[in-house]
Amino acid sequence: MHQVHVTAHYNHPLTAVFAHISDHRKFLTGGGLTCRMMKAGDPDKNGLGAVRMVRAPKITFIEEINGFELNKSYDYQITETRPKMPLKHHNGWLEFTEVGEQVKVDWHSHFTITTPVIGHLMGWWFKRRLEKVFKKRLDHVKWVLAQA
Repeated sequence: MHQVHVTAHYNHPLTAVFAHISDHRKFLTGGGLTCRMMKAGDPDKNGLGAVRMVRAPKITFIEEINGFELNKSYDYQITETRPKMPLKHHNGWLEFTEVGEQVKVDWHSHFTITTPVIGHLMGWWFKRRLEKVFKKRLDHVKWVLAQA
């Protein structure tokens, strides 16, 4: 199993950081990604039960929000990839914590590439790619919030 963990710190209010990052369509669009909401969550459209389609240049992920606590965290599960790939997504989540005057966001994702023999090597490569993408999306939030 591979574990991705990326952390970012923000000098903005927790409610603003959470609102921007939990708006899946806005947060996961840009830098080669597009996100479309397939099903609204409850009670927030981006909340529990929401289903999103995240498209990258060569792969599409269908993800379901399976945990949502306002201004604290949300969990997601990749339920499908297009084209189908040998990926077992164990879980993914984002945690939001106030640390002094800052907000710390931790983004985690745990997965296994199930291809025999070379799966671990492929997983290592995929982990490195995800770390870069996660960092870019979190850094973009800093820029967006600074413009507001």
